Order: sequence, then structure tokens, then C-alpha cells
Amino acid sequence: MAVHIIENEELKVQVLDHGGELVSIIKKATGKEYLWNADPAWWNRHSPVLFPFVGGLKDKTYRYGGREYTLGQHGFARDKEFELVSNSGTEIWHRLLPDESTRAVYPFEFELETGIRLFRNQVVVLWRVQNHSETENMYFSIGGHPAFLCPLKDEKREDCEILFEGVPLLNTRMLEGGLAAKKLSQLELNKREIAGKTYGAVKVSEHLFDCDAYVVEGHQTREVALAGADGKIYLAVKFDAPLFGVWAPKGTAPFVCIEPWYGRCDSVDFDGTLKEKEYINELMPGQVFSKNYHICIY
Repeated sequence: MAVHIIENEELKVQVLDHGGELVSIIKKATGKEYLWNADPAWWNRHSPVLFPFVGGLKDKTYRYGGREYTLGQHGFARDKEFELVSNSGTEIWHRLLPDESTRAVYPFEFELETGIRLFRNQVVVLWRVQNHSETENMYFSIGGHPAFLCPLKDEKREDCEILFEGVPLLNTRMLEGGLAAKKLSQLELNKREIAGKTYGAVKVSEHLFDCDAYVVEGHQTREVALAGADGKIYLAVKFDAPLFGVWAPKGTAPFVCIEPWYGRCDSVDFDGTLKEKEYINELMPGQVFSKNYHICIY
């Protein structure tokens, strides 16, 4: 399992060929690691790429072109070997193309490229999806699932906070058996003023994730951050995705996932075809979908 390193004056990052997965972010000034170590006692991944679906399908199946296909949660990209395309030392790209196993569960001629670029104190995560079919439109979702250490320092987890820029509360769609609930819930937040910006904050309590992930739709915020017991932000994820998830396993897991998404799981009452799936992305033949999000290290 090949590991590749890129670095600049502030950060050192490691990326695997397996899943094209980002597996380490180290701040050079302190030697501190910011990504979860994939200890299977809690969760055996670091920052998987979710493709061609985000979340689960109802009954683990979808319908397209008069056929029914079966595919597990979050798709297959996270478990595939990617091809290394380039490594400039500060920017790295990987590629995944269809094979016999992917065509059996996802009948599209896709090209998925994943990139990691370093810019000052930022890790820029990049995605490019291309439809190589000459005649057929392609339908897909894509998302990130990075797990960040929380707490970062030797302090109590429950003294840390998740911060949502510019919002006093979040309208969230909770999960029921891994699928999106019909009704929205509300997560009330406490106001914080940090470095001239207003955030809504929630403590990382032992029971915060008792009901699984929080699915936040509708561009409610474009920045989610983590702060330590001192109230200072040590990491922020900035994005333009239409929705995102926030998740950790139940209990006292020492990390929090902040997940920008272009797509989500099926609803509990969904009964449509792939084309009718909520938040699905459509690419015409030859068209390219290009998006990114930023991980800011403080």
C-alpha cells in the first residue's frame, strides 16, 4: 500500500494509493497530527472519498435503465486502488477508472480524479469527475469524510466545541436506519464571537451523536470548525457544498468528522429511480464536474 508525501513550509501530508485517501496532516511548527489514525476500535478509516454515492441506498439498491443494482454504503471508491497521476511535492493527483467489478454495480464510464494541494496552512481537497460515455448521461454523488482529532491536545473532549459559522441553529435531517428522516430537527447552538466572526457552537458531549450523523442541507453554512477548551479554533473546514454531515461514533470517540457532500443517502420513503434521487448530480457525455473543499490548520 503505497504512501506518498507532499509538504510545504507549514504542513506535511500523506496520501495513500488505496482509496486515494488522505491519511495524515501534520503541522510542522508543532509536530501535531490533526487526522484520526484509523484505529478500528472506533473507526478504521482516516478520510475516505465517497463515490459514486454518499450514504446508503434504500434496501442497498437503486434502479437505472430498467435494471436493479446493489451497492453498499458510500459506494466503492474508498476500497479501490487508485493510480498515481502526478506528485509535484506540494500537489498530488490520483485517478480511478471503471473495471469489471465497478461496472457490475455502477454501469457508467466515469473517470474520478482526486487531488490534494497545499497552500500555506490549508489542505485543499479536489475532485474531478468526468463522463466518458459518448451517448449516455451519468448520475452520481461524491463527498468527503475526513475525521479530525477531537480533542487535539490533552484536554477533555466535552470541553471542545463544534462551530458553525454565521448560524444560531441548524435545521438537520437525522438518520433512521441509515436513511434520511422525513422531518427536520433543530440543533440549537450557543453564540460565539471568534476573530471577528460569529459562530453557533455545540459542545462535543458524550451523547451528541447518539442518533448518528447530522445531515445539514441547504447551504446553511460554509464553514465548520473545531475549538479546544481554550475557545480557540484549531481547525476549520470551508466548502461550497449544498449539504454536509457531522458525525462521530456514539460515546467518547476521540475524533469528529466534518463531511462536505454533493449528494446524500436516500430518504426513508424514497421509491424513485436513480435519476430521481435527491441531490443527485447529472453529467452529460464528455462533461466534467470539478469541486473542492479546504481544511485550514491553525
